[in-house]
Amino acid sequence: IVFGDWSSDVCSSDLAPAPGLAGARDEIAGLRVLGCLRKTYLVAEGARGLVLIDQRAAHKRILFERLLRNVRDKCQPCQQLLLPATVELGLQDSRLLQRQLGTFRELGFGIEPFGGDTFLVTAVPASLPDRDVGGLLRDMLDDLREGGGPDRPEQVRVAQAACRHAVPERSELSREEIGRLLTDLAAAELPYTCPDGKPVIVNLPFRDLEKRFGKRLGKEDTPEA
Repeated sequence: IVFGDWSSDVCSSDLAPAPGLAGARDEIAGLRVLGCLRKTYLVAEGARGLVLIDQRAAHKRILFERLLRNVRDKCQPCQQLLLPATVELGLQDSRLLQRQLGTFRELGFGIEPFGGDTFLVTAVPASLPDRDVGGLLRDMLDDLREGGGPDRPEQVRVAQAACRHAVPERSELSREEIGRLLTDLAAAELPYTCPDGKPVIVNLPFRDLEKRFGKRLGKEDTPEA
């Protein structure tokens, strides 16, 4: 873990309004990032204690809401692939994709049948990486085929599968990337959980830390005689 004495680049003017979450936004915006643990967890100091943020879970929450917001607004920016990807699928996945083509297109994917069980991917949502498009598509179809809440709207299921596989398990973020991550997370509608229901943020209050170290509560706040 590498420690530095700098605050995140979160700016309150960048935060979109969300009723009932002003406190959450202020808490995230006020974090002072201390470092990163195992290229997975951001370690930060908050007003109430130590804060750990799962980078991947935060990215998934941000991407998930961005995809669905663009569907709602009927404005899904996409990035055209310089070299369209030809993806050959098994019969089961091919039939599933045929049924879901409309939903994929609503989310910003450019996918066309290319004969038999082969599809041509010409574009992906702008917020998704454009590398290993075939692998991403197969992973998403695996998720959709294996379940994951058939009672949920199709756009939600496909967006959930997309963000689950588009974000790498571990990555080393620059100072600017961490600042942008926290800015985007503070603007999320549900910043404390990822789309899979797992926690994004874990708080360790100062009082709990003081207990663990056997300190008298509030001792450090008492001025010396």
